[in-house]
Order: sequence, then C-alpha cells, then structure tokens
Amino acid sequence: MQKKWFYLLLLSFIWGTSLFLIKKATLGFDGYQVGALIMVFSAFILLPFGFKSLQKIQKKHLSALVIIAVFSTFIPSFMFTIAIGKVGVSITSILNSLTPLNTLWLGVVFFGMKFSKNQLFGLFIGLVGLVIYFLTGNFYQGSGEYIWSLLVVFSSVGYALNTNLIMTKLRDLDALSITTATFLITLLPALIVLFYTDFFTTYQGTEKQHSALIYILFKAAIGTAFAMVIYNKLVQISSPVFAASVTYLIPLVALVWGYFDNEVINLWQFVAGILILFGVYISNKTPKHV
Repeated sequence: MQKKWFYLLLLSFIWGTSLFLIKKATLGFDGYQVGALIMVFSAFILLPFGFKSLQKIQKKHLSALVIIAVFSTFIPSFMFTIAIGKVGVSITSILNSLTPLNTLWLGVVFFGMKFSKNQLFGLFIGLVGLVIYFLTGNFYQGSGEYIWSLLVVFSSVGYALNTNLIMTKLRDLDALSITTATFLITLLPALIVLFYTDFFTTYQGTEKQHSALIYILFKAAIGTAFAMVIYNKLVQISSPVFAASVTYLIPLVALVWGYFDNEVINLWQFVAGILILFGVYISNKTPKHV
C-alpha cells in the first residue's frame, strides 16, 4: 500500500473517532472551553518535540502560517466543537465532507491550480454518495438547531484553505514545523478564551469534568497534534484534493462507531459509503498516459 493511502486511512480512523471524543468532552465543558483546551493541550504536547523545527521557519512563511493558525485552526476549532454539541456527530461529519469541494474551488479561484477530469468526476461521485448518506440516514437526533450546521460548512472552508496554503506556500517546510508553529500561534488566544469563559474560576473538578479532560487530552494528543502532523505530511506527498478526501471517509468511521453504540445502519447508508470510497479512488487515479 502506498504511504499516502496509509496516511489517508489512518487519519480517517483518528478523526472519525475524535468526533466522539469531542462530543463526550462537551458533557463537561461548553464548546468554547473544549475548543480552547484542545488547542492549549496540543500546543504543550507539540512544543517539546517540535520546538527545534521552528528554526526552519523563514520570514516568507509567516503570513501563510498566521492565516492557517487563525482561519484553519483557531476559528474552526470553536465552530466545529460547538456544532457537534448542537447538531450531533453524524451531521457534523457529513457536512465536513464538503472540504474536498472547497479545496477544489479555492485552489482554482485563488491559487491558480488545475484539476484533472478524474478529480472532478471523483469528487462528483463522492458528493452523490454524501447526499445519499445525508438524506437516507437517521441524522436528525441532535438538538434541531440546524442553523448551527453552517458552522461546519465554514470550518470546511478553513480546512480547505489550510490544504491549499501548505501545497502552494509551505512546501519547503516539514509537517512538524507547520503544525508546531500553528498551535504556538493559537496558544495565547486560546488561553485568553479560557480566561474570558471563566474556566479557571468555575472549574470544580467534578467527575464529568475529569472525564472531559481525559477525552480532550486524547483528542489533543492523537486527534489533533499527531493527526495534523500526518495530515500536513499527506498534503506534501500527494495533492490538496487527495488530502482533503479524508473528510469523505470520516463519516464512515463515525457510522461504525455508531453501530457499536447501537445506532441503526441501513442499506442506503452502505451504498452511500461505497460511492464515497469509489469517488475518493477515482479522484486520485492518475491516467496512464500522463
């Protein structure tokens, strides 16, 4: 198996599982606190390993890193966490699958990138599977506040921006440098959010809060710090669309977790999953004559 496919499947499992960790964490803290804690924990986990790698960063990299930190990490962290608490894991994971499409149009419009017919066709097939997955599944078990689903859409645009910037502006930086710098930039703002949400004064050490901290720690260490290094590496060894295709597979992982959590899986969901996987394959299949 090629390394890029191994990374893709590994990230799909990690991030699909991370959605449930976030949902569990919101039982102990509000969405803003969970998002901020994930960034704080991620920064402190990454710094011992990635501090030396910051020496590789040059002045020309700073603007792209700041944009990624703000629009692809800091803001989406809150949007994504709040959305999970409002509309549930399933809807969040499905809407996040818009990331490859956002990567496509952002790349074409703002970064002058070209895409093959295979990529366009594959993305279309994946989108069809996504629509079927959304329309036929039992995804309306959340709060009913579907306006919050827009937060996931905006987050997916931020993730797409991250992918394109790494591919076009940061290709000469290794994944650890990019990830460490990103979370170092967000560390102070995240601490400020914790302060203004009264986390330090209202934390009581209840059982729910202890459990939430454990979930957040796992999410930060594996689902954020480690996963972002792998994702940034994936972008560099493949293509923006291939890397963003991981969001097509995350709902499938979430569906499996749902099965073990006694959720019902119907035939249409299985068909949608096959279409999504086929779309990912087609969009990354290189014609022999190229």
